[in-house]
Amino acid sequence: VAVPPCRHIMASLARPGVAYTLRGALYLALTNQTNATPLTRLRGPAFSMPASSKFQLLTEPEPTAAELVDVIDAFYDALPPIASSGESDPGVVFAGYGEPLLRHDVLCDALREIRARRHGIATRVATNGLVDVAVCDALRDAGLRSVTVNFASADPDEYARIMAPRDGRTQGDALAFIERCSELGMEVEATTTRTPGVDIARARELTMALGASAFREREYFP
Repeated sequence: VAVPPCRHIMASLARPGVAYTLRGALYLALTNQTNATPLTRLRGPAFSMPASSKFQLLTEPEPTAAELVDVIDAFYDALPPIASSGESDPGVVFAGYGEPLLRHDVLCDALREIRARRHGIATRVATNGLVDVAVCDALRDAGLRSVTVNFASADPDEYARIMAPRDGRTQGDALAFIERCSELGMEVEATTTRTPGVDIARARELTMALGASAFREREYFP
């Protein structure tokens, strides 16, 4: 029986916590460091990642760009050939317990290398957007074309309570991130968890007004 690509990677190349899979896509963690409440905690006290994903916290040391690219290579080597249209490409998502853009330099190095090796594969970053807007330009220049931004609430005070951002970051940083990525021509998906009391419609309206091309609600697990 053929070994599924995700198990092949876990068993042969990826260290514990570096790679996991969801809905067929390869997810790569860059860090456990956070600058706000991580998404896995925002989903509610009863939330847990599917056991089939093989998700776990990243182990030290944090992965280098070369390590990430090697895992991506192994993942695609184990797949059937991708159609030229890209429709059968499961894609690569940079996400994890921590905030991947806290290591945006490593991420950009990995993006440039994988673009050189496997031009055209779908890559995406899942982020809270609580970084300097200059990071948007660096990501675009490295070849990223898609981001998913976790946006907790349209109300600034509620956002601050839910996200508890650190290092002087505020809701305004996330909004500026969404707007700048959109200006750069990137596909921007905004997501909001159905946390009790959060006005989902307002979050949708605000993020779409700033250029998000898609909006998705996330289930809350009380």
